[in-house]
Amino acid sequence: MMKRITEGMLDELTGLFVDVFNSPPWNDLWSVEQARIRLHDIMKRPKFFGIADYRDNRLVGMIMGHGEQSFDGIHFQILELCIANDMKGQGIGSDMLTELTKYLESRGVASIYLLTMRGVNTEGFYIEHGFKTSQQMCIMSKHYEKR
Repeated sequence: MMKRITEGMLDELTGLFVDVFNSPPWNDLWSVEQARIRLHDIMKRPKFFGIADYRDNRLVGMIMGHGEQSFDGIHFQILELCIANDMKGQGIGSDMLTELTKYLESRGVASIYLLTMRGVNTEGFYIEHGFKTSQQMCIMSKHYEKR
């Protein structure tokens, strides 16, 4: 059963986020507090929207992001999508992405975009769902040494 994400789900969403992103292929080092702050910050953005998927009363997936005004309409950025490690490959991500797409289309959103790692399980997932790797845009970063 899919539900619209609310702040009341924050602790549960944080647990899923940490479990998923601290595992392969990401192998991140999220603390619970860091993840909680990230998800809370996303939820507080203007035009936030997110979907949580529950199976047998257990949170098994989430997708969330926010809309931004541009000259040609609202562009929605997917900021997080994750599926419980033991539930991957069962169509949960596809179901949530389809539901999100329907919701955004019904509100006249001009486009959906995201940043993800390259690879079959990440970039490949979105390509299977009609997304294309942008030839016009690139991601750039600058890292600072920890002090």
